[in-house]
Amino acid sequence: MSNGRRATVGTVYGGSNVTRFLSNYMESFSYTDVASGESDSISLSLMDGAWSQGWFPGKGDRIANVCLFSDWDAEGDSWTLNCGNFEVDDISISGKPRTLTIGGTSIPMDQAFNAEERTKTWEDVTLQEVGMEIAARSGIALYYDAGSIPIKTKEQNEQTDCKFLYSLCQQYGLAMKVFYDRIIIFDETAYEARASVATLSERDFNNNWNFNTTLSGTYTGAKLSYSDPGTGKDHTVEVGIGPRILKINKEADSAEDARKKALAELNNANKKAITFSGTLRARNGLVAGACITLTGFGVPDGNYYLDKVVTKVTGKGASQQSITAHYTGGRAVDGKIALDPIARQEPEGPYTDYTVVKGDTLWTIAQKHLGDPLRYQEIYGINKETIETEAQARGKEDSGDGHWIFPGTILKLPPKEQEPEEEGQDERDNT
Repeated sequence: MSNGRRATVGTVYGGSNVTRFLSNYMESFSYTDVASGESDSISLSLMDGAWSQGWFPGKGDRIANVCLFSDWDAEGDSWTLNCGNFEVDDISISGKPRTLTIGGTSIPMDQAFNAEERTKTWEDVTLQEVGMEIAARSGIALYYDAGSIPIKTKEQNEQTDCKFLYSLCQQYGLAMKVFYDRIIIFDETAYEARASVATLSERDFNNNWNFNTTLSGTYTGAKLSYSDPGTGKDHTVEVGIGPRILKINKEADSAEDARKKALAELNNANKKAITFSGTLRARNGLVAGACITLTGFGVPDGNYYLDKVVTKVTGKGASQQSITAHYTGGRAVDGKIALDPIARQEPEGPYTDYTVVKGDTLWTIAQKHLGDPLRYQEIYGINKETIETEAQARGKEDSGDGHWIFPGTILKLPPKEQEPEEEGQDERDNT
């Protein structure tokens, strides 16, 4: 006979299986699974009795957890979610009622990997070889799932191995995390192209979801300026085109190396262009780094990459997951090299001058004067220098790609597109 849907948490503490003992005292459990950039973490809350009778956790202790789901969506539907190994790094007691909360991180805190700052020059290596050496020094394994990335020279300047390796991965568009005492490095581009693990509808989220699309901080292309390490000559590599170009000044070994770094920064910035978050009943397969498909929402429909999944289990056997994801359709994957591109000439008029008044936006100006609100990007591209200069003069860091415009600013407007002539117009004009 089934006991109904139920979630429980298995725990191994200091090498001993304490699941049965802690099950009587567990108040709540939370597991935060992150695709890249942060450590995974857990939080386990225990009621008084589990820890006030001679046992008490210590910082640096080892804890491993697994979430067990029984008869979840139907009788016999049972599965597990392996959370990984963690090091206890935070302990707190609160009351009343008295509750002990144990916090753990997947990145070892007491090893060379995340504690000792190093200075080293890496020469003629691959990113994978850097990861292998760092993993071996830290006593953990490396799982590498990406192409070969050659590095001619790179300085590790008073950085921990953890921070240095993550920054190196980020520069080349790779993801990195620590899971089950392994450094995992993988190509996010390839993972975003993987098959969806679940198709979710609005009903799955019980109206608890949020969709956002933004232009601010996103770009249509990138331009990276670097100095050739061999000749000392300055070069610029450009990927993508359009009115919103991300300007980057960074070291690069070659034009191809610059291209990879420009694409990585461009794609990282554009992750926030279209995002989705929501909370639903725990579901098998929802882990950071996997893809899901949204359907039945309308505009938000499409494929998304899970950046973060937080799984919570209560002492009463309920469980829910909160997800944070970005849309996978906007990634630039190729980016042809344009080495030292010739500056593009602004199209010559005829322009008309327009003075911004209170309440104006580029959208409303384009709609009123050009007949098409979507031409606001064209207005921004033509007047970018003027708009950015004015925004900075008003105390803004930038204009937010044209979001901030101010009364009195004189903009140049392109011609309004002429409407197509009606059939027979020429004949009528000649009669």
